[in-house]
Amino acid sequence: MINLARHIEILLLEHDCVVIPGFGGFITNAEEARFLEQEWQMMPPYRTVRFNQALKSNDGLLVQSYMNIYDASFPAAQKQMQMDIDEMMDQLNLTGEYAMENIGTLRIDINHNISLDTDESGINTPWFYGLSSFALEPVEAIEKQREIATAIQQTSVLPVTSAGNDEEKSKTVVVKFNRRWIDVAVSAAAAVMLFFLLSYSSEPKATTDTLTASAVNISEQSDEVAVPNGRFALVMASYTTRANGEEYIQKLAEEGYKEGRFFEKGKMTRVLYGHYATAEDADAALHELREKNSEFKQAWVLEVKE
Repeated sequence: MINLARHIEILLLEHDCVVIPGFGGFITNAEEARFLEQEWQMMPPYRTVRFNQALKSNDGLLVQSYMNIYDASFPAAQKQMQMDIDEMMDQLNLTGEYAMENIGTLRIDINHNISLDTDESGINTPWFYGLSSFALEPVEAIEKQREIATAIQQTSVLPVTSAGNDEEKSKTVVVKFNRRWIDVAVSAAAAVMLFFLLSYSSEPKATTDTLTASAVNISEQSDEVAVPNGRFALVMASYTTRANGEEYIQKLAEEGYKEGRFFEKGKMTRVLYGHYATAEDADAALHELREKNSEFKQAWVLEVKE
């Protein structure tokens, strides 16, 4: 069964104002894209929502949503809607607040004034889907990177003095090494040393069987310590606080989806899901997850630079 908050969230995808009859109205506002100078990041546009207690007249949108969802007549839809509104008011009067997922939290004070604490991530907006922040680099930083790259390249040229008579010693031979070969050789040497250090038995006299068994154990444990990789992920929510993000990740985990994580870069915060090597893999996984759980219907693919 879809609750009252879910009806309002769906309606706000296409409407700028949705009214709960006799209670108040929710009004959306589009925020323009902006540049964060300190972080050198361009942030995408998004939508915020405000609550106005003075808007109480029935605009018909909410009851129409109930009619469409439940395939019910107007009287039946009106009755179900009123039951949900009464349930919301009971919780507000009892606890002082009413959480509306993906929208915010309604709060009531002793004077029966109602306010809305909105989520920092804003609300879902079809027009802004697929947009994400991107970082810019100052010219000074780019020039500094070029200087570093040039310095590293110069370390690949080593002077070698030949052995022999004085005339031969006075000659200098310049040998150029491919840095990629050097990196591969160093990595291979480190891997060999690590293998023998881990497989060497702690007993004074290690037999060939012991070394072989240790190598087998290392191979078996490699799967257990494997770290997920992949530079693509699914964005579940953006501009959210860490507390809200962790709560959302916990909710996904309780439903069996345990690959959620909180991502923060500068002022950009997101709830991400999964690790995928390519955008095609992420898109295929997204289509499959949308069939299993409605939480993924508003998700989208993002290339993550962590």
